[in-house]
Amino acid sequence: MAESITSYIEDLFKYINGYEKDYASFEAEAFFQTYNGIGAVFQALREQRDEAVEVDRVFLEKIKQGPLNSSDLRQLTIQIIISFFESVADTDGKSDQAYLYCREFRTVKRDATYFETFLMPLLTREGSLNNNFKLNNFFMKEIGRFIRKFSSGFNTEVNFEEFKGMPLHQKLLILHMRRAEHGEDLVNDRDSLEAHMRGIGVFDKLRQESPLADSYLREWGYLVEESFWDRFRQSLSVFFAKMRGLFSNFSYVRLALSQRYSAYLFYGLAIAIFLFLSIFIPLKWNSYTGKKLAEFEARVQKVESRR
Repeated sequence: MAESITSYIEDLFKYINGYEKDYASFEAEAFFQTYNGIGAVFQALREQRDEAVEVDRVFLEKIKQGPLNSSDLRQLTIQIIISFFESVADTDGKSDQAYLYCREFRTVKRDATYFETFLMPLLTREGSLNNNFKLNNFFMKEIGRFIRKFSSGFNTEVNFEEFKGMPLHQKLLILHMRRAEHGEDLVNDRDSLEAHMRGIGVFDKLRQESPLADSYLREWGYLVEESFWDRFRQSLSVFFAKMRGLFSNFSYVRLALSQRYSAYLFYGLAIAIFLFLSIFIPLKWNSYTGKKLAEFEARVQKVESRR
């Protein structure tokens, strides 16, 4: 197994190097498969200590070949995958040298806190990962998976005021974690925080904070996407509702029409409706008579053909 996983690790760093040298040729899907292939054997390495030590040695060798912060992809990949490796595979402290090396570069030593306070802001920084949303979403899920599995102090039960006061990276992480905990259909639960915030337009404002926020909110279905005709019908519905309320009280109507602006609006609307009907009714009548004439001619031709 060690030889096979070593090959995968070498491929992983080739993808990172390729990303840094020529992003246009970077293959995201192949990178995902390689990363996941490495992570898939961590559990088995808990029982195979000699192989775990060898994998740790290879990790450390590859990590030391370049600056840890030479790119956002390198930093995110190494810090996340090596934290998973140490947390899952290292049971006796003999296969944690690569992890300890990476940990020395952290301003915060606790893994989950470091992920929240450093890696998430890195992920949501403008231009991060060359604006590759698939890469961004992949690492968001990995950060969330690590926190859910190895941190008991992360609280997803926040109220509206607490959410409003959070920075962008924390808002996105909270929303992601709540989806992972309560289900992807959470926004359709009328009692949920997400349903409330969508109803009062919080997500419409959040999307304006960055293109990345807009991409995540679209991905999660948290934005209410309406067509022009939907908005037009809604506007008409609101308008006629107001008009019904206006004309329900004659005294109020008379008072309103005594005001210059209201009078102009009312008579302008009346004239517009009259003009619309003066055009619409003749058009519909011509269409109706044309249809009847066509039916009559068809019957005449049918009768003549029988003679």
